[in-house]
Amino acid sequence: MRVAVLADAHGNLLALEAVLADLRAQAPDLVVNLGDLFTGPFDPAGSADAQIALGCPTLAGNHERNLLEGDDASSSVAFARPLLSEAHMRWTKSLPQTLRLADDEVFACHGSPAGGDLDYLLEDVTSGRAVFAPDDAIRPRLAGIGSARLVLCGHTHMQRAVQVGAVTVVNPGSIGMPAYTDATPVPHAIETGSPHARYAVATRGPGGTWSVDLRAVVYDWDRAAQQAQANGSPGVARWTSTGRV
Repeated sequence: MRVAVLADAHGNLLALEAVLADLRAQAPDLVVNLGDLFTGPFDPAGSADAQIALGCPTLAGNHERNLLEGDDASSSVAFARPLLSEAHMRWTKSLPQTLRLADDEVFACHGSPAGGDLDYLLEDVTSGRAVFAPDDAIRPRLAGIGSARLVLCGHTHMQRAVQVGAVTVVNPGSIGMPAYTDATPVPHAIETGSPHARYAVATRGPGGTWSVDLRAVVYDWDRAAQQAQANGSPGVARWTSTGRV
């Protein structure tokens, strides 16, 4: 079984189209989308149409929750909301917060299984930068996964494959936003160091083990950065074109 894992497109349709073209060549059995779908100073409506058309299991991230709750604390949410149709919002409202797939062998969430859509499952950002968290910090955040051997998470935009006991944890990275800053849980910066569009493919092997292909796809990130600049977000434009804050 091959599972393609998408996350954090943030409305960047140019990056999403490149990832979907690359994904088709991987011929996955299942595609899963982990949320933060449309919100970003790119093309929210076009990105929404493309992700809805996938017809794949999709969950809501914190940005979908903010969209539905009317929370404009994020400029990305405020930019996207008036560009999304009632049909886009109805579909967003239908999305679950977590998913159990492949006879409960796969558990998917946006943040962490135990901590919700704002939790960082694999990272510690108390220093202001994202560093890999120790096992004893990660294990409690996996509470609630049941018998799953593959856990899929997004939110941090940091592409990782991590083994925690018998569980493989995969963050596919962000399709559309390779760097950002945030004030929660403390002020911090996320940098991937390159502008590639990221996703992952996990393949189940003998004995229920999983191998992971972390993919970084070239696309026209300068054009995407120009979209962000034109839409009033020079910071996002810089993040998009460099992968650095």
